[in-house]
Amino acid sequence: MKVKEWFALRGPEYVCQRAIALLKRYGVTPSQAAHQMDACMATLAKYGCTPTLFTPGRIVQRHPLFVRHLRDTGAEIAVHGYDHFDLKAYPLAVARDQLVWAAQVFEEHGIEAHGFRCPYLSCTDEILDALPKGLFDYTSNKAICWEGFASTHDSNPSLIFDTLYRFYQPRSSRETLRVPWTHFNMVEIPVCVPDDLQLHDGLHLGPEGIAQVWNQTLHQTYRRGELFTLAFHPELASCHEQSFTVVLREARQLQPHVWITRLRDISDWWREKAGCKVGISHTSTGLRISFSCSPRATILTRGLGSCGSACMWDGAYYRLQSRILDVPADPRPFVGLASDVPGHVVSFLQEQGYILDTSEAATHCGTYLDGDILARLTSEVELINYIEASTSPLVRYWRWPDTAKSAMCITGDVDALTLLDYASRPFVR
Repeated sequence: MKVKEWFALRGPEYVCQRAIALLKRYGVTPSQAAHQMDACMATLAKYGCTPTLFTPGRIVQRHPLFVRHLRDTGAEIAVHGYDHFDLKAYPLAVARDQLVWAAQVFEEHGIEAHGFRCPYLSCTDEILDALPKGLFDYTSNKAICWEGFASTHDSNPSLIFDTLYRFYQPRSSRETLRVPWTHFNMVEIPVCVPDDLQLHDGLHLGPEGIAQVWNQTLHQTYRRGELFTLAFHPELASCHEQSFTVVLREARQLQPHVWITRLRDISDWWREKAGCKVGISHTSTGLRISFSCSPRATILTRGLGSCGSACMWDGAYYRLQSRILDVPADPRPFVGLASDVPGHVVSFLQEQGYILDTSEAATHCGTYLDGDILARLTSEVELINYIEASTSPLVRYWRWPDTAKSAMCITGDVDALTLLDYASRPFVR
């Protein structure tokens, strides 16, 4: 991309505003950024939180000692391209090579790379398909905007907010679940927006305002049992101590608990969960369900009472403690599917932990879905709400391990450590 094209995508006013901010946040050497990052890591560590830090390969190459230092203090270091630019603006071969080069640099410097996030979330299906198989376990490139934020944005238009919103192209949480899904044999772990640059520079929110937005997102994802992938930039790390403290304290108080972890652990669990199976057999009094699963798996029941070895979990759900469950034969406590249910819906429901029945007995399930019902449900959120609103008996695996109701990850984009790192971005090959 030519320099004039780089500026055209942003506009002179945006570039000027960002330049003024960056002059205050970066130094000629990495010492200022390093001090901020160390202080940030210390704040997060107080609450047992280790972040995932997406870092360009060029930054790893220029500052390997500090990047390894962050890794050694517990952070996961993940790929953020090789150079920091919008991959969608380049030919496919260039975009692919950016990610491959970055993975090679990580390996050369002894840093494991499990996943990646493209700069500006500029990933496409074509890029994913072009990557060497097995190069990455996960991606984090799909943005989801929390549903209560639209009115705030509309009433406070901002050049920086709008420019980043245009880059991120988020989906709405009114329609989309903030949960991982499998895509091109990788686990896509969505990121929640607005991020801190949009909140701080775009809407001029201070620590209390940012903490309020993060807390609202935390409670919304918790209520729906989803994932809060918080996104921040280390250039603002010194501004976030209060905000991090507020949201992490709040998360630690919730019961059932919030699983606070790194993205690589989310990816590992999502694959582990995919191996959970069930066996169904008939008994003289009904059905016997046998669960073959990870010891970390959370098995939930609804509408079946305490089931002997179950304890109350959340809402109408009990948590099953054994791996065998005897239930009445009618209604069947599964999600029955008609033959006309599309394959992508089947895959989606399986990833949410529902036990699906496609047999001839599917119509005898407490919850039954066919093409006519699905036609009335316009989004995956409506589909989940339809299933969860039923009072019919249901047995399912939950999304998260070890009885957690929801999950939370703090992720940072380490775009630069010095003014030179940032200033050189429009001039990369």
